[in-house]
Amino acid sequence: MRRWSIRIALALLGGLGSYIGLSALLFVVAMQRASLSQETRQYHALSGLHAGDRLLIVAPHPDDEVLGCGGLIATAAAQGVPVRVVYLTSGDGFTVAAALTSRTAPAHKECLQLGRLRMQEARCGLERLGLRPEDAVFLGYPDRTLLPMTIRPNRVHVSVATRASTVPYAEAQSPHARYCVPALIADLRRAIAAFQPTRVFTTHPLDDHEDHAAAALLTREAIAQAVQAGEIHPPTLYYYLVHYGDWPLPQGMHPRCPLTPPLGLVSEVWQVFWLDETARQRKRDAICAHESQYAVMARFLSSFVRRNELFALASPPRTRTYLPTDDNPTVHLQPRADLTSVQVEAGREGARVSVETRQPLRMPYKLEIILLTVDTQGDWSDTRWQYPNRRLAARREDTTLHLWLPHRPLANAARAYLLVRVKLYGAELDRSGWLALPTLAAGAESDAPTGMLAPQSAPSQGR
Repeated sequence: MRRWSIRIALALLGGLGSYIGLSALLFVVAMQRASLSQETRQYHALSGLHAGDRLLIVAPHPDDEVLGCGGLIATAAAQGVPVRVVYLTSGDGFTVAAALTSRTAPAHKECLQLGRLRMQEARCGLERLGLRPEDAVFLGYPDRTLLPMTIRPNRVHVSVATRASTVPYAEAQSPHARYCVPALIADLRRAIAAFQPTRVFTTHPLDDHEDHAAAALLTREAIAQAVQAGEIHPPTLYYYLVHYGDWPLPQGMHPRCPLTPPLGLVSEVWQVFWLDETARQRKRDAICAHESQYAVMARFLSSFVRRNELFALASPPRTRTYLPTDDNPTVHLQPRADLTSVQVEAGREGARVSVETRQPLRMPYKLEIILLTVDTQGDWSDTRWQYPNRRLAARREDTTLHLWLPHRPLANAARAYLLVRVKLYGAELDRSGWLALPTLAAGAESDAPTGMLAPQSAPSQGR
């Protein structure tokens, strides 16, 4: 009897091991599949730089601007086109790099030291691209906290890494500014108005990194407020991509290879900016200037030294947004959690949100809907709902769930943004990204930058 018990236990362990091994294999395959590039597709060239251009780069962290726009910055600087880079955070939440620089388990002081180091590396990198130290503007908001800040815009947040609740850097644009969205938007708007850009480049709303996904919305709203106040003329908005699965492939230093979009983002309106040998070399040198990051992930950073850079032109808001499916390894084996589209229709009774998943959503998966509204004075409000919820009117049609949101939160909104998330036992599996409500966006169309895009899907790292 004991022998049979051992055999059954071994069989169960073997089955469990096979399941784990197969799941890991499918995870890697899904990650690689989502990162595959479209080599054969032809994309339009980014319109050339001219004397009247003024380029503003919004980077969530020091080094993002070099990875996404280093060649563009070097080319613009060589042609005498003004460029300014605004850093939303100082990258002080990357504890792995902090541990390497401090040679010990990082405490709050070490993370602050990392932030100062990364700002110095950013200045050095921009100098290698042909810019001056004053071309860098540091806002100093909390690294790895931009999405939670956006979800709760009026709450003062505390950085997990530094324990600061206000901007701790004396060299920042507004030292001691509170860690909340209105303060960040005011700082970013001030930087935009001071520079008067004709083109703005920021991270893509579909970027895996939560800070990058939030930066797309924060940049959009700061531009909208500046245009509404008559501080600037509407600039053209572009997105650049940094994190998306294992993209870009192949990883490593391949300066003769083209940079092409990942498979999951083929529907975007991509434009190509070709780099000459000088721009590529300057970009490579600028990446190496970020020594604290290069020491940790040299192979990944080197993957962006290619023949070209990619930018997605923002497009007008759409009533229905289709999301990349089966592109997130976390939901590869959980199709009920895989969002495929989100549609928003506003009416007298409120807004109807139609959420489609790859398979019908069932318990224990839960849906979270977050609504952000901004009034004409720039004041923010946030409202959230969870489904299942008896107080929320709902109707199901196969894989589509229709939810009716009350009108009251939208009553005084000049602009409104919606985020849909699927959770399992509190852990986020997929999210839609920030979506502009069409009727309100249409009413504020004159306040939007040229080619404004309603963000689509923004899967995050580690979900």
